[in-house]
Amino acid sequence: MKYVWVVEGGEYSDYRVAGVFSKKEHAVMANRALGTKLEVAKWPLDPCVEELSQGYKQYRVVMLRDGTTEDVRLELYTYNFVDSVFLWKRTEAPAYKGKGIPDALSAVVWAKDEKHAVKIVNEKRTEMIANGKWEVK
Repeated sequence: MKYVWVVEGGEYSDYRVAGVFSKKEHAVMANRALGTKLEVAKWPLDPCVEELSQGYKQYRVVMLRDGTTEDVRLELYTYNFVDSVFLWKRTEAPAYKGKGIPDALSAVVWAKDEKHAVKIVNEKRTEMIANGKWEVK
């Protein structure tokens, strides 16, 4: 996948993109020259075009450490065109803490259907456990 470098920053109505560059060095140089407090971010070029052309859709999957799928649904309202996978540490979150609700893998992935999405996330879950990135508490 190819990438571009973006000088961006701010929040909500103050958010802006100051420039898009083909090389990180160019973005850093421009950001310094502008004297801004903006960030240099790496963005994928033409994200999801291949997936869309193959008929894939984005699905959100929530999966427990033992492989149990808590939720799988078509993701209709995301602004991410690339996969997003993270360990949802519910055991540490104030809303869930002390309620016996285990941590879960939360993922948005491109897949053919729900079954395919669960398979993809299960592979990511297995990899995380094998690499010691999902410890039992």
